[in-house]
Amino acid sequence: MDLLWPILLGLLFAGYFVVDGFDIGAGLLLRRLGGGEYERRAVLTSIGPFFLGNEVWLVAVGGVLAGAFPLMKDHLLGGLYLLIVAGLLIWVVRDAAIWFRSRRPSPRWRAGWDAMLGGSSGVFAVFWGLLVGALLTGPPPLTDRWLVAGINAAVWAVVMVLLFTTHGAVFLAARLPADLAARATATATRLSRPAAGLLALAALAQLVVPGPGGIATTVPVVLLGLLAAAALWSAPAALAKSRYGSAVALTSFAAAVPAVLASLRLAGGLTDVTADPATLSVLSGFLVVLVPVLAAMQAWMWWTFRRRVHAGTVVFF
Repeated sequence: MDLLWPILLGLLFAGYFVVDGFDIGAGLLLRRLGGGEYERRAVLTSIGPFFLGNEVWLVAVGGVLAGAFPLMKDHLLGGLYLLIVAGLLIWVVRDAAIWFRSRRPSPRWRAGWDAMLGGSSGVFAVFWGLLVGALLTGPPPLTDRWLVAGINAAVWAVVMVLLFTTHGAVFLAARLPADLAARATATATRLSRPAAGLLALAALAQLVVPGPGGIATTVPVVLLGLLAAAALWSAPAALAKSRYGSAVALTSFAAAVPAVLASLRLAGGLTDVTADPATLSVLSGFLVVLVPVLAAMQAWMWWTFRRRVHAGTVVFF
């Protein structure tokens, strides 16, 4: 029971990285893949049906943190307040750019919000990389580890930008109309190998980065990181055979792994900051219903909107 809640938190966090990861990647690629309004509209329509549902996963992560780990904000995240507040503000700006860009037909208006969406998506990916790197190194204060922690966080920031961009490109290759999908496929193919290589290096670096959990968590962290890098490396081969579902599954696994790595490193410490048994019992009854419904709704959305965008597809933004 002590490990149930850390595992649940890790799974929800990983699920968020999978589903909002391709939203972030699509935002980063909007202007690169979309030379005109038709192309940009197709990119936004590709993520439209999933966008709000994807963010529910992050809300669920926040709910579990607040309910099951009420002391975590002081015990583990005490020195990361500014980073987390900045991440929340970036999240708001990213969402505002998506919602506002089509409110007026002015090309200048839309171009401005498109630039805002691309920039905020990149900064959002950097935020998640910095957070993953910080959690892998351990909570502040870092004292003698500040230089190692800073380098580790910076590396993971670059990893997450490349990872989410690749994930978004693969997703768009599966969802965009055929005439645009080739451009997304080429982008995913070009990015996947550098992303895989840097992810592998970041995972191997955890062997020398002193983090929470010691060797018991370091070995699984490294192995999972290398598996994620291998999945990213394999995605272009699946795309070349037009196996888009397999390619999305590979990059989804890679996108989920950083969240799992951070959860593994923190798992031991999380058991010390859980709520009292009565609170956990009430939350358990609630989540027994919520989590299966959330997973079922996500599966239904994917099945319903599995086909490519076309002229008759409903526009959400």
